[in-house]
Amino acid sequence: MNNEIYGPNYIGNVIRIIDKYTLIINVGKTILKNGMHICVYETGDTLKNLDGSVLCIYEHVKDTLEVVDVTDSYSVCKKIKTTVSSVAEAFANIAVSPLMESSYEALDVDDAEIEPLKAQDDVIHIGDPVKLA
Repeated sequence: MNNEIYGPNYIGNVIRIIDKYTLIINVGKTILKNGMHICVYETGDTLKNLDGSVLCIYEHVKDTLEVVDVTDSYSVCKKIKTTVSSVAEAFANIAVSPLMESSYEALDVDDAEIEPLKAQDDVIHIGDPVKLA
């Protein structure tokens, strides 16, 4: 496998994009089963510890998909969208799917120490690496 290029979580690659909802990866039933989730990602910067030793390669997740069909040599994956169809249904499922939205609050950090990660490409491409979610 290409762990040195894609990191230790790498299991395969996107080999075909069927449509806006479906793609095929070159990972079969030795690793995956229907209903499992995978992430399409790209590798980024090398992350180092305070002493300069290498910790890992940053992995930017482009999307998380569900495995819907598995063969010996490949798997078909789709992005599953969960929606609440009515207010009454939303209140019935409030423990599972709350209506509250969350956001992030700024941290009190030293601006001189901010080191952004390199630009990431959120578009899924043939050849993108895949890992288990």
